[in-house]
Amino acid sequence: MERSKKVIPSSQHQETPVYLGATAGMRLLRMESEQSAERVLDAVSRSLSNYPFDFQGARIITGQEEGAYGWITINYLLGKFTQTFSWLSFVSHDNYGDETYGALDLGGASTQITFVPLNYSMESPENSLQFRLYGKDYLVYTHSFLCYGKDQALWQKLAKDIQVSSNGILRDPCFHPGYEKVVNVSELYKTPCTKRFEKTLPFDKLQIQGTGDYQKCKESILDLFNTSYCPYSQCAFNGIFLPPLQGSFGAFSAFYFVMDFLNLTSEKVSSQEKMTEIMANFCSRPWEEIRTSFAEVKEKYLSEYCFSGVYILSLLLQGYHFSNDSWEQIHFMGKIQGSNAGWTLGYMLNLTNMIPAEQPSSARLPHSIYIFLMVLFSLILVAVIITGLFICNKPSYFWKEMV
Repeated sequence: MERSKKVIPSSQHQETPVYLGATAGMRLLRMESEQSAERVLDAVSRSLSNYPFDFQGARIITGQEEGAYGWITINYLLGKFTQTFSWLSFVSHDNYGDETYGALDLGGASTQITFVPLNYSMESPENSLQFRLYGKDYLVYTHSFLCYGKDQALWQKLAKDIQVSSNGILRDPCFHPGYEKVVNVSELYKTPCTKRFEKTLPFDKLQIQGTGDYQKCKESILDLFNTSYCPYSQCAFNGIFLPPLQGSFGAFSAFYFVMDFLNLTSEKVSSQEKMTEIMANFCSRPWEEIRTSFAEVKEKYLSEYCFSGVYILSLLLQGYHFSNDSWEQIHFMGKIQGSNAGWTLGYMLNLTNMIPAEQPSSARLPHSIYIFLMVLFSLILVAVIITGLFICNKPSYFWKEMV
């Protein structure tokens, strides 16, 4: 906010709106205590109201909104909503714009998948949103999986795995060999995401000992996804409807940050087999070697990259059902046109109505009139050509008579 005061001219401070949207972390807090969540929002609102801007309020957005705003952001920045101004713009009511990108968002507490399916079937209306942008209707599928962000997924895995420990020692394949950490069991059960695993244990501290085994780590992660129950034609996991994937996808936020650290965002590493090989090699490296190689990275984040990388691959392949063929359609995005990929820009665009519902251009001609004009233009063109040929082939005496 202090930086905003410096960047925005003081003459425009009072007319500059400020919006605050809170996401999955606050949704979890509200599940624990609605009063605590309200107190946080009130404190933030009081703080932001002290700035000279036009503060419009703070609220917790839904997971569906978070997914939709991320989808709006990347397609807006990629120019997928704007209609090309050409003679094609005047043809009937058809749109010749590019196909939109799907959006894959991963945070600490939740993950979202949003895209426009092909031949969409309304099996799960609660996962549907409809937008009209630049004169075109979009029927969008979106779902937010609360508790399946990378941080909460790790807590879930640990809470699940300690169920079989009798001495408080967990040999964990998702951490590097030689890595050790002590965690209070009470901390594991503080989040609503681990309540389903809570039980009385004969120890109050958990000692994690890393073993760095990609395959076993993957197997442990897959236990978090319930794929045995599906009341629809097909599901992602936990009984949530997921239509067939369609088109290209932009993967951002933690999807990008983790894969970028692991050097897996390059188009040269586009196959999931190659990514799996790289992740397996990374996880098997000794902890001391990793610490030395990445001394500038905080230990908390560095120690979790093995888990996060394996989790991302598992979520995309087994959770969202990307295949060997469709994997190449995933594009990991940090910035687009110099702007961060994420839900915040879409949130602002929606609140300020900066994307018009209708295309701001001249009205298109009805198809019948367009065909008539094209035929008329063709006839005129043929007549001009015939006249030109006739004049050019006139005998010389014709020109003398004219003179």
